[in-house]
Amino acid sequence: MHKRFWITGALVLGAIGVIALFFLLPTGGQERPATVIEAINQVDAHPRPRDDWQPAQVGMNIYGGGQVRTGTESAARLELLEGIVRLSAESIFTVKESVTRQGRLVTALFLESGRLWAHVTTDQPHEFTVETGSAVAAVRDTRFSVRVADGETLLSVAEGQAVLTAQERSVTVVAGQQATVKAGQPPTPPEPMSDDERRLWASEGEMPHPIPSPPEPELRVWCDVYADLSGPAGDPASRHPETCLDALVRDGEVASVTVQLPSGETVVLQRYGDIYRPEPRFFARIPGLPQAGGIYVFTALDADGTPLPGGMVSDVYVGGNEPDPPTEVRAEVLEDGLLVSWAPTPVIPGAFEPSASPPLGFYQISLVSEKGEMVYGWQSVDRPLVETSHLIPFDRQNLSPEDRGLALSEILDGTYSLVVEAFSMAPAGSVGHVHECSAHDPAEEIRIIIEGGQVRIP
Repeated sequence: MHKRFWITGALVLGAIGVIALFFLLPTGGQERPATVIEAINQVDAHPRPRDDWQPAQVGMNIYGGGQVRTGTESAARLELLEGIVRLSAESIFTVKESVTRQGRLVTALFLESGRLWAHVTTDQPHEFTVETGSAVAAVRDTRFSVRVADGETLLSVAEGQAVLTAQERSVTVVAGQQATVKAGQPPTPPEPMSDDERRLWASEGEMPHPIPSPPEPELRVWCDVYADLSGPAGDPASRHPETCLDALVRDGEVASVTVQLPSGETVVLQRYGDIYRPEPRFFARIPGLPQAGGIYVFTALDADGTPLPGGMVSDVYVGGNEPDPPTEVRAEVLEDGLLVSWAPTPVIPGAFEPSASPPLGFYQISLVSEKGEMVYGWQSVDRPLVETSHLIPFDRQNLSPEDRGLALSEILDGTYSLVVEAFSMAPAGSVGHVHECSAHDPAEEIRIIIEGGQVRIP
């Protein structure tokens, strides 16, 4: 059976909210009370909001607004429309609603303190929710537990999966994981169920089989080694060469990335933020051109420096595909933005042909602060910049999906460098991967000054 679960955030309820809970219950539908089926040691209940507390008895019905509480070394079990709920010691909860409405079973519980274990099993259409002071859990066909202590809600899942939401933030919790919500905060990222939580599931959760460990996330590492040349066009010998080592990590917790060079030397890449990619990225530059035909081995490591499964990839620099940098770079301030243009870079067949279909190679345009922070750029795998002019817009509403970073009106006052580069690609069918070389001429960079939302070129 396909399992689906939802967890949504809720307002923190103070004492007034708890009192109001008993008077502002949903109405409509045929009431189907919960039934006490086990009471161990000190278990009290008031079946309806107006009733006094009294010892809970097996067979006692708990109606909408009724409560059950357990003392020390005590426990209770209740049968609900959708399944069974078990209360641990020193817990108190309210049956907010237990009805059949328009053919659906509807149960709403409020856990004020302590812990409950739930096994929802019905095949009928239903809504089953557990509310706390900081979250609301809505589930179906699963085993889960909710604990409330010191203003914190802990959700753990033994079968199925759940989505935990608070403060308009959501995380997915799968079998063998747990997540928490503190009052007024979003949920923490899911993590493997702690040893203590697993022991509690074994002793109190009554699992018929061991709780599965959560699946290891599939680690995907993208890597690239390419040359970076800075210097004038038409004179490759005068350009300053560097080797760029670039790694992008998806779907895995990676602490660091190392690269073994063809010489046997190992380089550690630095983690950095990038306006082009939201995923963790690691990068380094080393002097000199990459070794043509040499194998560069990238390895993703965990916090202890241990290589991660699936985290080893490699790339080869093919060499000989070094484009000229863009020349005659110009910028003009217009009413709707900054128009940048440049002379086309000569074609390198099979490696730099932006006008080909699909394009081979592309231009990249960037605005960089004096601190080296990139605040605007255009470069997209899906839509590379192949034209020799581009408008950087003033206003955010005029940014296209391929514009990265900020519109001009959003950039802080200061002096920025406008950089235009040409990127060649590894020839089709070669052992190279993605970029082969980037080229720009520092003499072609244009300084722009932003002051009070105005752009000028000194």
